[in-house]
Amino acid sequence: VQKAQQEAQSLVFIVNETECYRLFKLMEARAAREKCPPYSWVVVTENMDAFLQGPHIPGGLLDVVSKHQLVSDFPNLFTKFKALMRDSRFPELSRIGSQTLKKLNEILLKLTAERDPKNLLVGTLSEAVQLLNAQGGTLLVVNEEEGELVFKYQVQDNGENKIVLNETSHLVQENSVCGYVVLTGKTMNLSFAENNRNFSQPMVNRQIDHQQESPMVSLISIPLKDSRGDCRAVLQLCNKLSEGKVISFDEDDESILRSFATQAAICLESSDIYIEVQKLFEGFVRASITAIESRDPSTGGHSERVASMSVALARATTEVSTGLYRSVKFKEQEIKELEYAALLHDFGKIGIREEVLVKSKKLYGYQLSAIQERLKTFKAAAKIQFLEKVIKEGASKRQKLEKEYNQQVEQLDRCWNLILSANEPNILHKENEKLLDQIRDEKLPLPDGSAITLLNDEEYLALSVTQGSLTELERLEIESHVRHTYQFLKMIPWTRDFRGLTEIAYCHHEKLDGSGYPRGLTNHEIPLQSKIMTIADIFDALTAADRWYKEAVPVEKALEILAQEVKEGKIDPVLFEIFKERRIYTASVISSLGKVA
Repeated sequence: VQKAQQEAQSLVFIVNETECYRLFKLMEARAAREKCPPYSWVVVTENMDAFLQGPHIPGGLLDVVSKHQLVSDFPNLFTKFKALMRDSRFPELSRIGSQTLKKLNEILLKLTAERDPKNLLVGTLSEAVQLLNAQGGTLLVVNEEEGELVFKYQVQDNGENKIVLNETSHLVQENSVCGYVVLTGKTMNLSFAENNRNFSQPMVNRQIDHQQESPMVSLISIPLKDSRGDCRAVLQLCNKLSEGKVISFDEDDESILRSFATQAAICLESSDIYIEVQKLFEGFVRASITAIESRDPSTGGHSERVASMSVALARATTEVSTGLYRSVKFKEQEIKELEYAALLHDFGKIGIREEVLVKSKKLYGYQLSAIQERLKTFKAAAKIQFLEKVIKEGASKRQKLEKEYNQQVEQLDRCWNLILSANEPNILHKENEKLLDQIRDEKLPLPDGSAITLLNDEEYLALSVTQGSLTELERLEIESHVRHTYQFLKMIPWTRDFRGLTEIAYCHHEKLDGSGYPRGLTNHEIPLQSKIMTIADIFDALTAADRWYKEAVPVEKALEILAQEVKEGKIDPVLFEIFKERRIYTASVISSLGKVA
């Protein structure tokens, strides 16, 4: 230690795990009594994971190695240690007392827990000002715009217990202390006492650097660098206070501020990464909605409207102070999880055949065309039969035969009109069902002894659907979109905040009485968020005006239908009352603007 101090060298202790804590305390005690050289620790242990997860990791830890590594590969390790010592900021910690180190750790924990980016900026400046007992300070955030570096945000603490955050657009140039620090990556510790002016240093630019009314005696500016070495922000502190006097910032202050800047930069980078991931995910969600709606244009805006109503109903439920859900208080993260689940609840439709997904009539276009061609064949056969009879029976019977022929054609036209009527996704009346049976029995004999029917079994089955446009098999295929959604969403490695998203989306067609699908869950098995989404989903499906296969149901009628669902024990009565009383359905108007955009 003495030799390192005399030669102004850094010091590395290579110690066994069992000895490191004792030596660490010895060095800490020595540093408290006298000035020590910068020092770091390399700990030799047989179980690196256990050591790193332990409760008392010494400050200034440089590396952890095994005994085998140390013995067998010391030259490479030595080179690595030198590189770490050259690049690492850990030696700074050796200049810091245990109480300050403890305070730095407390600050790191506090800043790490902050999710709001603006609060993080304000908190960073506030903690730095308090840590070094400065009169005030400024934090300038660096951003790249159109290939140029600019200061995007400016956070000011003028020493009046009020921190202000403003957006700026100042170019990063060397005409200010902050700009100089960004471009050079150097820490600037300036003193403005009359006998200590250094005019070779960049001068303070009042538009960019720290601004305060009292005279500036001392100013320290430090870059906050991310893991790639890029400067993300500049932290400036002005006028260190000591016993009521303004003094300069010393070397120990620089060491403390460097350690603080390292931690703050990590927090800022983590916050930026969190925001970038959030934007990335939101972009993915929007792209997914676009993909769904491009395959099924009739549901344009549906997912966004359901999401808006679901979020509004969740917030309203949180505000309720009486009743079954008085203790339910959704956190912002839970509401965001519900919003994403609602936006993605129909994503599984991308796995449904497009012809089924957009089927607006009972018959597909190619089926109707095939029936029309058969009808022409039936008419042509009737005409051939009529002409053959005229030739065979003579001209005297022509009028009678022509009348029979015209009756056949009229009958075929009536069949065609009935098919067109039955093809609409309306309620099929009993009399039309019987007529369809008769049409199915119509056969045209062929010369080879076989016969063709006007309707085949598949077409007859489709036209016999009593309501809507889907056969039973097609309905089951549409319902399978829920399973497709589940299969898709469960493949995504959700963060802890969104671990319930897949299940929420999976249950949006379940009903309290077990009559829903795909699993037939009952009341207590269905997540509350899914019950919320179910109400929003049904309401929008009823009132949507952009579905060509049905008329939009008026709001009053839609509420009556939902009330009937409540009466039958299918949807949550308490949530429906909140939905109705708080007029949550008006939230669906918000998302319709997104569709127009």
